[in-house]
Amino acid sequence: MKWDIFTGRKKEQKGKPKDEVDLLIEGIERFAPREYRSEREGYYYNYRILGLYAKPLVCLLETLTQKERLKAGEAGFIREVYLRLKDFYDPKDRLSRAEAVKETGLTRKFREIFLLFYGQKQAPVEDMEQFLEDIQR
Repeated sequence: MKWDIFTGRKKEQKGKPKDEVDLLIEGIERFAPREYRSEREGYYYNYRILGLYAKPLVCLLETLTQKERLKAGEAGFIREVYLRLKDFYDPKDRLSRAEAVKETGLTRKFREIFLLFYGQKQAPVEDMEQFLEDIQR
């Protein structure tokens, strides 16, 4: 058995059928910045093995694959990303929208998601406080 210990690349397993999450990940990896691949794997992709996170993860990844909506500047897209992230961040739905807006970890992850998946240093929201107030409603 050969061990590939000198390269950081992971070899694809041949013959393994791809599930829905794998297909979404492939779609995202076509446009997402390569330097953040390990962060995406650590903070998002690996949650597919936990049953509780599987459905919210698929919904979040499906939304994130719609890069053309981001380029078009669709305000509804940014709102949808936030709500999908909230569902992923809180899979048992314990936080109301008002409580989620006050959750600093969720707000930080929302800002980071645009860096990790789109290479943007900040969320494409002009006024974050106003955006969060609109989400509460």
